Amino acid sequence: MSERRTWSPAATPELENELTRIAWRVERWIDPGPAAVVAGAAVAAVTASMLMPWSARAAGWQVLAGQAGMGPLPRLFTLVTVAGLVVSVLALLTRFWPLAWAAATVTAIGSLAGLWALWARQTAAADADIGPGLVITVLGTCVLFGTWARIVVAARPRDAEQPPPDHRPA
Repeated sequence: MSERRTWSPAATPELENELTRIAWRVERWIDPGPAAVVAGAAVAAVTASMLMPWSARAAGWQVLAGQAGMGPLPRLFTLVTVAGLVVSVLALLTRFWPLAWAAATVTAIGSLAGLWALWARQTAAADADIGPGLVITVLGTCVLFGTWARIVVAARPRDAEQPPPDHRPA
């Protein structure tokens, strides 16, 4: 009779280490699925809204460039929004989990800064006004935050520890 062998990962530690390293590398990537379309549309909407009027005196790109005197909060909002757009595009292109997490964080800060900028413009002096571009930018940033938060929570890495060392012969 032939002896029946059973395979066990414990019997081959090199194979087990290699499989663990592969799993660790794979789990660092995200697959946003249909949420990528939502994130891409929100990035396009926010980018377009930077060209729209944020007040009767200035457009979003002018606030970003410092050419319009709308106050410090709209300026802070534009800077955080541009950073959120850059990180979101990088996360969509690379599908790297840490970039998705950074996009969620930056867009969360941007959402808060945008709501704060809207509030500040509403409660400012009588000559302060709010244009459609500012409102669309705030809504788009909030949509980006919701989308990235959902992606990050759904695709979080399962194993936070580092991969095992590589034991390949030199």
